[in-house]
Amino acid sequence: MAKQAYRIRKASGRRVPFSLKKLEKSLRKAGTDEALIREILNSLPSVITDKTSTRDVFNLAYSMLKKKNKIVASRYSLKQAIFALGPTGFPFERFIGAIFKSMGYQVEIGKNVQGKCVKHEVDVIARDENHINFMECKFHSEQGRNCNVKTPLYVHSRFNDIVQARKPGRSFLL
Repeated sequence: MAKQAYRIRKASGRRVPFSLKKLEKSLRKAGTDEALIREILNSLPSVITDKTSTRDVFNLAYSMLKKKNKIVASRYSLKQAIFALGPTGFPFERFIGAIFKSMGYQVEIGKNVQGKCVKHEVDVIARDENHINFMECKFHSEQGRNCNVKTPLYVHSRFNDIVQARKPGRSFLL
């Protein structure tokens, strides 16, 4: 990379120092081979400026991946594919359910479960012979948006209410 340290714009609008190490890590996690990682990293210094966004960096890396290895490119763009499920969370819940179903779980989506105090809608329930997994799926159709601290506290309280209602041999589902 050029000696000058550039600051790039994140989806949230915040400006941060550009990091070749972060890009390298994301390429490696997608399964990119070392030679292609070096090729992508070496091509960036000539195009990165203070006006570059993280979206621009992604698009540059993705276009090079797509030309060289479409399978790795599809893994690298998984986050964008998930965003494309929006704007509501229901397709995302179905996607999560499908992942668990492919792993051998029995899956139910959007079921009501009686807690000790109230009924709760659980986004995904995945069961196998040893476990029941209750999942609350949070989907944001835009980058840079996150849940605040109240969300996990709320989910944890709902889970505790469901667990307190459980008795041996009693079904969770209504």
